[in-house]
Amino acid sequence: MTKPNKNQREIGLLHWFTALFFVLFVTGIVPWLIAGIPPLLSQTLSLLHLVSGIGITGIFATYSFSHFQRTVGFRRASVIFVGGLLFFGFCYLIATGFALAYLGVVARYAWVFDSHNWIALLFSVLLIFHIGHHYFSFPQRRRAAVPSRFVTLDVAIIKPILVALLVAAGASVSLLFLDASIVSEDSQYADLHQQYSDDYGEHPFSPSLTQTASGKFVAQRDIAGSARCIECHQTIGEQWLASAHRHAANDPTYVRNINLLEQNKGISATRYCEGCHAPIALLSGTLTEGGQHGGVSGTVANQEGISCMSCHGMAELTGSEGVASYMFKERSNYLFEHSQIWPLSALNEQAIRLKPQLHSQELRPSVMGTSEYCGTCHTQFMDKSMNNWGWVKMQDELLAWAESKFNKPKDSRFSHPNNKQCQDCHMPMVQGHGMATDADGNIKSHYFVGANVALAKHFGNEKLFELTTEFLQRDKIELTIDPPEDKFAKQSDLFVSSDIRSQQKYPVGMYRGSTTQITLLLSNQGVGHHFPGGTIDLNEAWIDLKVYDGNQKLILTSGDLLEDGSIEQNATVYKEVAIDRYGKEVWRHDLFNMVGRSYVNVIPSGTTDIVEYEVAVPDWATSPLTITATLRFRKFNQRYINWVRQDQHLLSNPIVDIARDSISVPLLKTPSTHQSH
Repeated sequence: MTKPNKNQREIGLLHWFTALFFVLFVTGIVPWLIAGIPPLLSQTLSLLHLVSGIGITGIFATYSFSHFQRTVGFRRASVIFVGGLLFFGFCYLIATGFALAYLGVVARYAWVFDSHNWIALLFSVLLIFHIGHHYFSFPQRRRAAVPSRFVTLDVAIIKPILVALLVAAGASVSLLFLDASIVSEDSQYADLHQQYSDDYGEHPFSPSLTQTASGKFVAQRDIAGSARCIECHQTIGEQWLASAHRHAANDPTYVRNINLLEQNKGISATRYCEGCHAPIALLSGTLTEGGQHGGVSGTVANQEGISCMSCHGMAELTGSEGVASYMFKERSNYLFEHSQIWPLSALNEQAIRLKPQLHSQELRPSVMGTSEYCGTCHTQFMDKSMNNWGWVKMQDELLAWAESKFNKPKDSRFSHPNNKQCQDCHMPMVQGHGMATDADGNIKSHYFVGANVALAKHFGNEKLFELTTEFLQRDKIELTIDPPEDKFAKQSDLFVSSDIRSQQKYPVGMYRGSTTQITLLLSNQGVGHHFPGGTIDLNEAWIDLKVYDGNQKLILTSGDLLEDGSIEQNATVYKEVAIDRYGKEVWRHDLFNMVGRSYVNVIPSGTTDIVEYEVAVPDWATSPLTITATLRFRKFNQRYINWVRQDQHLLSNPIVDIARDSISVPLLKTPSTHQSH
């Protein structure tokens, strides 16, 4: 058996290079040009494109070295020039191809994907030109000496092309068939109405308003498994892990309340809360007799809370009533979506990187950027099925936003190009890493920064605690002490020009032995809803007022904390007091007993609250008086957090000073009430 010579080896490499190039061309051009190609087939072709690219890389390196060695002495500059362009062009295709396989075909690197495609088309054109030009520019007298199989596409080169295309087609069919067999074995679920108890009506998830697109249970794997999402979305995942969304089910206050609800009304009633706090438990069908709610430690629902798919699986909204009024839809499967075998799971991850469009379209519905989207869980009511009384409106951040200046038309049914949505404040753009970054390397923050400093501190998330504190202190609420006017200031009947009058400021002063009114102005100019918002039966915001004389002797105080941590009774507090049917306070957040309110004090968005205090200035006070007012906030009132801590939860409850103002006022003697003549 004779050993093939160098020329024959080069021809063999050329044949297989051409064959793999045809596979690369077909698997690359078909998904690019045909928009309606089935997703699984498109993913399969992309994987074959990658595999073919890996295979052709080794052949290209060997063939290029051999080919350049043989042709370097040719004196046809145009052919050599085009050959050089082809070499560097193919190197660029290899580099960008591997980069896309590693980084993914994402927005930030769209230019890499676009250039890869256009250079591939240009390469194909130049390759045809190079072969044709090489053949026709070859001297006529030397053509006969060159083997025809080297300069023409004869049977010897067509054969490997056909073999490669047939292998590619067979691989595509095999992959699709294997994927179908895995899915069919692992996707059989019972109908909801056959297994879920109907204690709260025919609606399958009542009293929650949640629905599923299939009308069946959702497999736990289709709504849980957030750790897998973090593999491609690193920064987003790190932020979510620290967020209140992730801790929505293992929050000690929630655990205490959900246990209380189960004890009083049974596990079916916990569906009311779990549609928002633990969708994994609700949608996978565990909230029925024998099941476990999301407050149970160790369960997947408890560990993930509001998982990635809990929000990204909300395909549409079913209403604006809140209480989880959304429809959940499982995402479409990529190739080998549920395979546990390493090579197949690796192919699945690679398919997502190469074809993320399906992933992005399904998991980022247009409604996701609206305030209505957030309102599905941040709006709440209770009806007779829960409180045995009647319909009661509770928190409604959506309506509060709809009536604010941030909703230009003042109606949530319409959109306006200059609206500010919930996400604009609570999910600002920040720098990040991962496949979801935009062209500038930014992502939507998934810390969901709001007012819950307690959870951030409890779980040791110092970064989130700092961000939350800074968020609360960002001058969204302005506190101003209106200087008290000197009521004994002298007035003149002489003419004063309008320019001077417009700039006139009345003298500021207070008098010993008199009682003077101090006015505070609290303006909600930066919050897109009422302040405070959310669970205002638990939150506490209050004014801490202090008045000292020149020797730092205390003259007036309001808003002090007592020894037990509660706020003194004469303080101005912003909160809600919910009551039951007997008029007693529902202080444990057992909202299934709530039928109304005895007290509500909030500051609607875009409005100002005026608070007045009477200050009796003693005769012994020295000048000047220093008046200081601070708006303070804590997530939980003391009575409630003491009750939670009885359940052995060492829950933190830090206080944040949101706004502050201080003025100095001179003290004067009261002038004589009569004049001498």
